Amino acid sequence: MTLLVKNLSCSLSGRKIISDINFSLKNGEILKISGENGSGKTTLLRTISGLSSFESGEILINKKEIFLLGHNAGIKQNLTVEEDLEFWSNFYQNKHDDIILKKLNLKSKMHSQCRYLSQGQKQKLALTRLFCSNKSIWLLDEPFSFLDEESSIFLLNKIEKHRQNDGIAIIVSHQNLIKNIDFSINLGAQ
Repeated sequence: MTLLVKNLSCSLSGRKIISDINFSLKNGEILKISGENGSGKTTLLRTISGLSSFESGEILINKKEIFLLGHNAGIKQNLTVEEDLEFWSNFYQNKHDDIILKKLNLKSKMHSQCRYLSQGQKQKLALTRLFCSNKSIWLLDEPFSFLDEESSIFLLNKIEKHRQNDGIAIIVSHQNLIKNIDFSINLGAQ
């Protein structure tokens, strides 16, 4: 499997935000995208996922294999953690792993409504959906936001395991936590 982005250009509100981006990723490769706020990092991920349109260029990807973890965790505030987990388990036809719930300290929150979770706990809950999805292409937009150090290390290990299992990851991050990247793009340096 490969992911190819060729001569990609995008505009928002009539302003060109991404211009002639090119890269290709194959199984087991990680791309890190950095850049200042407003440089188009989230737009690039949304465009690759098919949620946003583009002006010109080409994206070759199996969209059925994509998981996008964006800024909005997509959590229904009135559900309990258990109900949220059950919904996504049924959606992806894959049971959540109790070991992951314990590692992310969510096991004790199973009966809490999601509205009462901290931002970090909501991010952890969103990560459980990523791990349950079994998608081979991860598009992660600031995945370490709100995470404590232990959870960040856990996520780094999951990203590395994903790579070892021939997964592809594109990670937008202001942090320099990921050490084993294959390629990097700085959108602010265009």
